[in-house]
Amino acid sequence: MLKFISKISKKIDKIFFDKILPVLMLAVVLNLSFPHISVAQSLEQDQQSQVLLPLQAGDVEILKSVPQDPTLQPKKVITPKKVVKIWVTAYNSLPAQTDDDPCTTASGLNVCQRNTEDVIATNFQYLPFGTKVRLPELYGDKVFTVEDRMHYKYHNSADIWFKSHQAAIEFGRKYTTMEIL
Repeated sequence: MLKFISKISKKIDKIFFDKILPVLMLAVVLNLSFPHISVAQSLEQDQQSQVLLPLQAGDVEILKSVPQDPTLQPKKVITPKKVVKIWVTAYNSLPAQTDDDPCTTASGLNVCQRNTEDVIATNFQYLPFGTKVRLPELYGDKVFTVEDRMHYKYHNSADIWFKSHQAAIEFGRKYTTMEIL
């Protein structure tokens, strides 16, 4: 029985080392050298995949038929009309920080109902309500809208409305760039 197992083991080793191992090594080398072939084959096998390859070997026409995703369109770059340095603080809808109607801004917007942190209060150059501004050093491309005023003694600063009192405290006071759009 041991001779039989030894004989079969030798035959399996010979088949493995002479035929299977070279094929496996070739497959590994090809996958490392040409990974896009493996990706294409795996996508063809996966019927549920919605991924379209932009270019398949020998087929340039496919580039014309790739659907355009509207969310991937380039952003419209808005150049600011004016760039200034300004002190920025934070506030929220508390009577101690506003007036007896803490949710309503000077423009009449109810920030509590709207519940979006993109409202800014400022007296800077008495920017009209609805003016769009950015604070790129703090928020990148996020756009804020002037909807409120501050006490008249604050003429070179802005106040961002926050939902939470704690978040407003954590924001603190920062000297930053404001872009008026």
